[in-house]
Amino acid sequence: MAQQSSAAAAVWSNPEFAAAWLAADPQGQGDLLALPRQIAAEVIAVETPEPRLIVDVAGGAGKFLAVLLDRFPGARGIWLDASPSMLERARLDLSRFGDRVDFRPGDMTALRAAGIPGNVDVLASSRASHHLDRAELHGFYREAAGLLAPGGWLVNLDHVAPAEVWNRRFRTARKAFGAPRNSAATHHHDKPLPTAEDHLDGYRVAGVPEVDIAWRAFYSCLFMGRDGRQD
Repeated sequence: MAQQSSAAAAVWSNPEFAAAWLAADPQGQGDLLALPRQIAAEVIAVETPEPRLIVDVAGGAGKFLAVLLDRFPGARGIWLDASPSMLERARLDLSRFGDRVDFRPGDMTALRAAGIPGNVDVLASSRASHHLDRAELHGFYREAAGLLAPGGWLVNLDHVAPAEVWNRRFRTARKAFGAPRNSAATHHHDKPLPTAEDHLDGYRVAGVPEVDIAWRAFYSCLFMGRDGRQD
């Protein structure tokens, strides 16, 4: 496990912290991220109307996986996260999908070691890879891309570091969209967040050149890329 990912996993595995985070943000930033999750599902459906296997990496409470499984009722899902507290919450929130979901504890920097198979039609992640530095992020993208089926999708909804001038603007403007998170649910980042360019470069070095930012608001971006091989 990468050093920075290991440190983040330790934070999220703390039951008190996980409970405070879920209580402070039950819907995902006031559900501001509901739209990009839906956008991801609809973009995927344009060219992959019937995915068979969807993997949610660092899945947390399972919100991204739930959107995808609702949109694609014929798919089965694999939920992966290093936090026991998130596993407990995800089992509850995803229980309506029954045996369509396989729950696997594991770290996002060791997908194969966690038992994630190949031929994944959609591999998604949300609000987790910002804990990785540029090299670790690119390592995640390389391993994830290597698990995709021909034509499979690699989707990441995450926070990025803007230029400082935009950071000042964003911090002021986003106050109009909701109160800041309770300090009990904040967590420390040992290194600067990756930039949008770090993510786009990561897709390309992983062999997924067909990549774009499908949605962006303030610090959050929806990155989407599709494997160029055909079935």
